[in-house]
Amino acid sequence: MTKRDHAGVLIPPPLLYLIPIAIAMLLHSRRPWPIADAWLALTLWGAVVFATGVAIGATSVFNFRKANTTILPMGRPTTAIVAHGPYRFTRNPMYLGMACGYLGISLMLNNLWALLFMPLAVAVIDWFVIRREERYLAGKFGEPYREYCSRVRRWI
Repeated sequence: MTKRDHAGVLIPPPLLYLIPIAIAMLLHSRRPWPIADAWLALTLWGAVVFATGVAIGATSVFNFRKANTTILPMGRPTTAIVAHGPYRFTRNPMYLGMACGYLGISLMLNNLWALLFMPLAVAVIDWFVIRREERYLAGKFGEPYREYCSRVRRWI
């Protein structure tokens, strides 16, 4: 029996943000629950937060590509610890970028349902994706990864 060389994540992480926002949109279409009446301000702030998330995510993906390692935690081996770019400040900038994107979309849609689901989405990402990845990386890379974890926070 061969040992698997991947984190064992079962669902693509973007889906863990897309599913709750889709449910929130469905709920909002049936029972609207706006965040506030300040539509223009929410749209502008949402666009800024969304764009920030896209920038963080794109930079993170670029750094993984540059290190020639996979961005997918399902079924593919990680070949390097990436500790530069946004990875100097957070161990999970891709998930942080997705969370910013989720928040930005929630604001632009003026959808309080989506905001209420966001902590659940982040918790699911943390427990069922990030922690699996961290166990895998600690087992694969050992002390260099543990040292990286000791100096860089999980989120921000």
